[in-house]
Amino acid sequence: MAAHKAEQEALYNTAIAAAEASRGAGEPAVWTLADEDTTIRIMGTVHFLRPDLEWRSPAIDTALDEADTLVFEADVSSQEAASEMISFVSSKAIFTDGRQLTSLLNKTETAELKEALDYLGFPLGAMQTFRPWYAAVTLSVLQMQKDGFDPTAGVEKVLEEEGKAAGKSFAYLETVEQQLGRFADLPDEEQVDFLISSAESIEEGSEMLDVLVGEWQDGDVNGLGLLMSNPEMMGSDAIYNALLKSRNEDWVPKIEAMLEEPGTVLIAVGAGHLAGKDSVIQLLRADGHEVAGP
Repeated sequence: MAAHKAEQEALYNTAIAAAEASRGAGEPAVWTLADEDTTIRIMGTVHFLRPDLEWRSPAIDTALDEADTLVFEADVSSQEAASEMISFVSSKAIFTDGRQLTSLLNKTETAELKEALDYLGFPLGAMQTFRPWYAAVTLSVLQMQKDGFDPTAGVEKVLEEEGKAAGKSFAYLETVEQQLGRFADLPDEEQVDFLISSAESIEEGSEMLDVLVGEWQDGDVNGLGLLMSNPEMMGSDAIYNALLKSRNEDWVPKIEAMLEEPGTVLIAVGAGHLAGKDSVIQLLRADGHEVAGP
């Protein structure tokens, strides 16, 4: 366990050093895809942020002001979305057959999970009914909250509130079930790998979060790619595919279809989806679209 954790820490440190050596334009990146009667701007977001972080730029303000429609990954704030989430969690995130989380873990893995939960101040017993993928996601959320990151300060929440006040339309690239179902459909072994990788990186996660936000805030797409668009950093190819690659591939045809409708659109999705070789931006360019931006 100690050797594997040391390898994980070394991997993180190498990636962080490489990302910090890279430089961006000094503000969050915004891309533009357009034809004769449609303008689509695409920006990366961070779902949880420290409330005092300044991240607005003239480019973002213009993109928001001019947009008729705001497009996010999924609807996570409406009453319908809340009902869908409750149904999904009860059927796909919680054991319904009497099993417990630790029944899928060996002694070393259980100790690793308990160490992470002790660090977060969360009892293992409260997580025993969670399937491994849901426990992994919960670890990440607990870590962000412990470090002062707040979903109500996240980019989507800010844009959504301003968009509603301005009478904008809203659209989404996927449902909550489509977003999280990829994790729920992973074999138990892959889910356990996801959980243990998350547990092993908890203590390094604080530094990683700050570096990620700094790279995003600086518009350093290359640096973000080194950190996010990297299967080794995700723990496995399966998690990288579920979290980023397969979703990007699903989104691109939907974005291309938006060009068929006249108007101005702002798409705001997690910054990791817009960096690296498998990014939405690179996939659009590979399809022959001219996408202005880094």
